[in-house]
Amino acid sequence: MTTHTEQRTMSNTSYRIMALYLRARERFRKPQEFAKNLGIKEGHRVLDYGCGIGSYTMPVAELVGEGGTVYALDIHPLALERVRKRTKKTGITNVETILSGLETGLPNEHLDFTLLIDVYTWVPDKEELIAEMHRVLKPSGKLVFLIDHVSPEDCKNTVAASGLFRFISQDENVLRYEKFE
Repeated sequence: MTTHTEQRTMSNTSYRIMALYLRARERFRKPQEFAKNLGIKEGHRVLDYGCGIGSYTMPVAELVGEGGTVYALDIHPLALERVRKRTKKTGITNVETILSGLETGLPNEHLDFTLLIDVYTWVPDKEELIAEMHRVLKPSGKLVFLIDHVSPEDCKNTVAASGLFRFISQDENVLRYEKFE
């Protein structure tokens, strides 16, 4: 599935440098442990919005199992190429990639979880982002942010102003929400 909106992507060279940073960061962030604590279950459909190199895509794909699906969305084609290579190398078959700068192209109320791991800061139209996450989440679906580079308060204020989600909890820079039905 490929959807693309008109937004600037970083150069391939800049992406490759970022990918090296993300690969190194995996060792310290422990994406597997993070994913295990989210409440994702076998059979769930999950969107990894701004998936980068797939650091969180891979452990979430293992959690949802063959009965579930992980949608790995990124604005950069090299990110999705990296995710496809990683899934092929590990034998994971339940990941679909989406090339897009904002819209997911997914059906309404399709997902159980949306994950925005260190991507909120980089999305220019945050209100549109929140609206799109609301559209694709099932009633009571979960929206999870991992906020780096800015105060989580900015994200909390944007989500609160939307009126679309109920705040569940904050653990340092991890924010959890539930879709209002």
